[in-house]
Amino acid sequence: MDYIKLVNDKINVQQVHNLIVDDGCGACSMFVGTTRDTFEGKKVTSLEYEAYENMALKEMSKICTELRTRWPNLKHIAIYHRLGSVPVREESVVIATSAPHRAAALESVSFAIDELKSRVPIWKKEIYEEDPVGEWKENKECQWPQRSPLTLKAFDFSSCPIEDQSLTSDNKLVQIRVNDADLNRRVECFLKRKRDEINLYNINDFKKHSTDNESNCKNNEDDFTEETSCARTQSFLVKQHQSKGHLKVRRANNNSGPQMRPNYSQELNKLMASQETPNNPTDNNSLPSIRLRNIETYMGFNSDDNGNILNRIKKLENRILLLESSSPEYKYLVQLPKDEQSTSLRKEKKKIYMPDRLNCFIEKIKSEIEQ
Repeated sequence: MDYIKLVNDKINVQQVHNLIVDDGCGACSMFVGTTRDTFEGKKVTSLEYEAYENMALKEMSKICTELRTRWPNLKHIAIYHRLGSVPVREESVVIATSAPHRAAALESVSFAIDELKSRVPIWKKEIYEEDPVGEWKENKECQWPQRSPLTLKAFDFSSCPIEDQSLTSDNKLVQIRVNDADLNRRVECFLKRKRDEINLYNINDFKKHSTDNESNCKNNEDDFTEETSCARTQSFLVKQHQSKGHLKVRRANNNSGPQMRPNYSQELNKLMASQETPNNPTDNNSLPSIRLRNIETYMGFNSDDNGNILNRIKKLENRILLLESSSPEYKYLVQLPKDEQSTSLRKEKKKIYMPDRLNCFIEKIKSEIEQ
């Protein structure tokens, strides 16, 4: 029978001995490990043990299996290890075996304690009298993997020469057919363009708003620049949980402007109402072309009547999305005016009658019925 256990309390050595005693066994061998009071001239007060319990129990079970493979005559095996704080002179580990003859019992206990120290994931920290925090001790008996000098060196490509160098790739499989200098130039241009785009968005997003104390220290020119800045959003970065990335959070910061006035959306819709335009029956002055040209002019684009209409519409859509993201008030530009009748309609509130009012109403109905 195998007895394997990790205990947090004091180990009862007599109880472990009673587990392995058997009438058919003439030898019982036991190893008891205790806490000593000194280590390298330092005064030790206690030891603290921690373990990866599931893995430790599995390894202890494997040790018992190996013991029975080496010494088939073993009757009982007990391996007890203590966790937590173990004071001086108290037992930290107890290993006991019973067998018909003493040779198997003695050799199996010696083998078991060596394997326990080198394989089972149990860690020890020594608590000293001068240092109550203690120090974790390295397990020198642990079988760390040994690396050969060859594995530490870089791979030697000369040891694997290419036998046939006449094979060439098909030109159809090559997507970029330029030399290294031109390729590096393209990469640098791409990185520069992306950096410029990021800087442009950062100018619109990260607007520094000075406090009262800082504003008093600035001159009038700086204050004027701060108040008239076109950056209408205030952004900041938030570190994402369990990630090395950051999330940009954007918040609208509209302290002034027409969007802060009351009934701004209604007034803006009146100003943006379509005006009558001459409709000349020509190719470039058709109604769709005139409307599209007016929108491009308002958005700040140069009208090109000969250009592709889909590309022109796409540019306008991208511009509108940018304006909506940087200045939320632009979303009202596409809001249609509400119907005057719908705005004039109001939900009628239900009348509320008090008890005395209800009594008067009932009396009035009764009088009308009697007449």
